[in-house]
Amino acid sequence: MEQILDLETDRENQTAGPSGRMHLGGNDLTVDAGRVVLDGTVVGYLYENGFLRSAREQTEDDEDPDTGQWRLVDDLEGCDFQGTTQDGLPLSLPGPSSPGPTGSLSYNGRDYQVMQGRISNAQHKILGEYYGGGRFVLRDARTNTERRSLDEGSVINFSFAGTASDGRDLSEQYTRPLYRDQISYHENEIIRYFQDFDRLDQQQRDYVIESMRIWAASGILQIVRKKEGNAALGNVKHGAAGVTRVRTGMVDLDAEEFERDIDLCARFGPLAVITTRVPSYVEVRVNLVVSHEFGHQLQFCLSQAAQDRIDELYQARLARSIAKFPPPSAYDGGSELVHADQVMHREFISGYAKASVFEYWAESVAAFSFKESRKLLRQLDPGIFSILEQVVFTPEKVMSAVLCEQILNLQASLRFGGEFGKNLLD
Repeated sequence: MEQILDLETDRENQTAGPSGRMHLGGNDLTVDAGRVVLDGTVVGYLYENGFLRSAREQTEDDEDPDTGQWRLVDDLEGCDFQGTTQDGLPLSLPGPSSPGPTGSLSYNGRDYQVMQGRISNAQHKILGEYYGGGRFVLRDARTNTERRSLDEGSVINFSFAGTASDGRDLSEQYTRPLYRDQISYHENEIIRYFQDFDRLDQQQRDYVIESMRIWAASGILQIVRKKEGNAALGNVKHGAAGVTRVRTGMVDLDAEEFERDIDLCARFGPLAVITTRVPSYVEVRVNLVVSHEFGHQLQFCLSQAAQDRIDELYQARLARSIAKFPPPSAYDGGSELVHADQVMHREFISGYAKASVFEYWAESVAAFSFKESRKLLRQLDPGIFSILEQVVFTPEKVMSAVLCEQILNLQASLRFGGEFGKNLLD
């Protein structure tokens, strides 16, 4: 127990506990946000992971939690609890399943305690269960789901050291196939997606990682990669799926365009205003070819309702753009051209986004990928920004139904591993 509990810091870490009914010593007690109440008096404190603490003050005789004021619900005969966690999810203690292992768990580099199979953090908040053999069930407060069973596609690197329920030593470790040591999940996913990553110089690597970071850390890249394919450098002027809508299984990036975009992004940022062949007209471009082509792959993974909504947004902007910024007579292209003083009043995040609904989406995905351009996209096109935000944080609203369970399980795993948080877009 000494490895699990730190009595000196516990009160600093204490958070609101579960609420419900407890049976102990022949008494029925009320538990209110962790406070155990008998006849109107607080007699103890219950934590979500099953530890019960006496309400009396700690004394020098309580140095050993096994003999002092701390007890584990499992060790108290006839003691049980039925209620909800502070997140509102159902909680039964000791629990409906047989006892699991006890020990220390490192999941994607994050440290947790496991007691009788129950996984908790330093604040004794229960986060799920570990059964050994790489079998995890996580609690997902974001989707109000009590049990998400992880499979080989959603479990990420972990190690466990402790004892099994029968008392034998248990030591387990798992590393995802083809993953490299000492780098994060999202970097590993980007390396697997971009086949030529090892051939790139440092500036090019930084560009690719920053372009794809939020898609990898949120799990979206893994889902899209497995369904649609990866990316590689080639000698084409466009990724085939983006222009022809032909499913090639991967993205081909033109090497010259890739290098040019990196140079432009380094000099001017993700968005640049460029001159055109038509005097006095300029065009805004997004210098993010990797995330642009990924956007075409991502679109194949959206629900039909989401794609219809994207088309509605595009058609409305197209009509306004034609009315406000009619193309000059000397121009026969499909981009949105504006005068320099009209740049901040344009309809599309980039001139090229006007070309088709597919390019509108891909250019929006690209702009969303970088912090600087993401901020401007939110101001310029709140409708498309909202859909992209949903892809990251509430994918069940916009992604294809057949992919949703995979995505939600993976995202629960990534939140548990500290890879994916609410501040991902900050």
